[in-house]
Amino acid sequence: MTDNQTLDKPLQSLTPEIVKSKLQIVLTKAEQSIQALHDAESKLVYNEDNLESIKLFIENCKTAQKTVDAERVKLKEPYLQGGRTVDAGAKLLSTDLDAIILKANMPYQKLCKEVAEKERLAEAEKQRIATIRTNMDNFKLTYSVKIADAKTSTELTSIERLINLETGNKNKYQELLPEFVEDCKAIRSLLTGQKEKVRILEDLEKQQQEASKNNDDGAFLEIEEKKEQVLAQVEENKVIIQETASNQAQQAASSVTQVFAKIPKGGRRIWQWEMTDEKTATKSGLTLVVPNEEKIKEILSNKRDEWNKKELQEFTEGGIRYFVEQRY
Repeated sequence: MTDNQTLDKPLQSLTPEIVKSKLQIVLTKAEQSIQALHDAESKLVYNEDNLESIKLFIENCKTAQKTVDAERVKLKEPYLQGGRTVDAGAKLLSTDLDAIILKANMPYQKLCKEVAEKERLAEAEKQRIATIRTNMDNFKLTYSVKIADAKTSTELTSIERLINLETGNKNKYQELLPEFVEDCKAIRSLLTGQKEKVRILEDLEKQQQEASKNNDDGAFLEIEEKKEQVLAQVEENKVIIQETASNQAQQAASSVTQVFAKIPKGGRRIWQWEMTDEKTATKSGLTLVVPNEEKIKEILSNKRDEWNKKELQEFTEGGIRYFVEQRY
C-alpha cells in the first residue's frame, strides 16, 4: 500500500475493545481462545511426572501469543504508515521553516550579542569612572581633614608636598587627572593661606615668649589679642577647606548616558556545559563508561563453543564476566 492510498482510504476508528474483538477472531480461526487456555491451565497437574505436558501447554500459549502479536502488527501498520506519511509531509515544511528561521536567527543573535557587549562595556566604563571619582573624593576629603588637624607649618608643608605628588599620578586618575588637578587647586590655595596664618601664629608665639621673658605685659597682651584674631581665621579656614572638598564630592561631573538599541523581550538564558578536565569529571562521577556491546557479543560468539566444550559456567576476560544463564 502506497502513502497516497493510505491517506485516501479512510481508516477505521479503533478502540481497545474493537482491537480485542479482532484479535479474538484471529485466535478463533487458529482454533485457539483465551478461555480454552484458561481451562487447560486449570487442569494441569504441576509435578515432576508432568513436565512434558506443562512444557507443551506453555508452547501452545506462546503460539497463541505469536498469533496475536502478528495480527497486532498487521492492524497497526496502516495507522503507522499514515503517521509516517503525515510526519514526512510536515517535515517538508518544517525543514523549510527551520532554514528560514536559522537564516534570520543567526544575524539576530549576533546583533543582540553585540548590543549586550556594548552595554557590558559601557557599564564597566561607568564603574571605572566611578572608581576614579571615588578615589578623587576620598583623597580630597581625607586631606582636608589632615589640613584641619595640622598644628604647625611644617605639617602643612608636608601635606602640600603629598598633594603635589598625588596630582601627578596619571596611572591612578587617568583621563580625569586634569579635573582632579583643578579641584585640588582650590584646596591647595586654601592650604597656602592656612600655612601663612599658621606661620604668623608661630611668629606671634615666639614674640609672646620674648615679651614674657622681658616681663613686658603690655606687649604680651597685645600679641595675645593678635593670636586670637589669627587663630579665629585659622579655624574658619579649616571649615572652608573641608566644605570645599565636600562640595566638590557632591558636584562631581555626571557622565554622559549612552543609549543602546533595546533587545526585545522573550529571550531565554540557556545553560550549556562543556568538559574542561576529564580526569576531575571522572573522579566526580560525571562521566560514564559504556560497554562496547557489539565487540563483547563478537567475543562471546567466537568463544562460547570452546567454553561449552570445557563445560565452563563463567569466564572473565578483559574486565567482562561471561556466564551461563540456564533457560528451560
